[in-house]
Amino acid sequence: MSILSNCEIKCSCGETFEAELWKAVNVFDDPDLKEVILSGRFNTVECPKCHKIFYHEHFFIYQDLQNEMIAYIYPQADKVMAADIRKKMLSDFKTLSQGIEELEKIDFEPILYFGIEDLINTIKNEDYIKDEIDILNFIAKRIELDLIKIKPAKARNLCILHTIPKTKKSTGDIKKDIVSGLEQLLEYNPNLVEYENLLARIKQNISCLDEILLHKKEK
Repeated sequence: MSILSNCEIKCSCGETFEAELWKAVNVFDDPDLKEVILSGRFNTVECPKCHKIFYHEHFFIYQDLQNEMIAYIYPQADKVMAADIRKKMLSDFKTLSQGIEELEKIDFEPILYFGIEDLINTIKNEDYIKDEIDILNFIAKRIELDLIKIKPAKARNLCILHTIPKTKKSTGDIKKDIVSGLEQLLEYNPNLVEYENLLARIKQNISCLDEILLHKKEK
């Protein structure tokens, strides 16, 4: 769930005051918070003395289990301790997942970010990718393509889309079927940049599909 926490904040004018900041964000429970983050209004406060409005860097956890994403966001200044923080994050996450039923089934690691900008860039990129996947889902019904689903967390790590096409009529070689599926998709709509990049990557080194296919979802 999403959690607010009361925090002490010091403004650049020297004033110290208290304000509520988000300590945890669950975008399934509170989808509006995703838009708040993207808009730049997340964890912003107003100084009661000088009335300056600013973003206050504060550790929080971002959770989007539907997309297999749990992120720990630390202040940018903490990056100098990245190795120690990552070690602590993995330890804390392991302890947490053992005590929460919905986390016990998770088979992916949390992501570590320093500064909210990295999180915002990831969310924007995944929204862009989702748009291309939605187009694929629409086109697949029209030109009879089958779809291969990759686990979202693994797709993110491999820098690929989590849904890729293949020809419905199999040649017996799934790699060739994927290449043909991508070619048919791009012939129908040549403006799908992420799928165009994926096809180029596969043609340059078709063995990259070995690792991708290791992480496909079972139907």
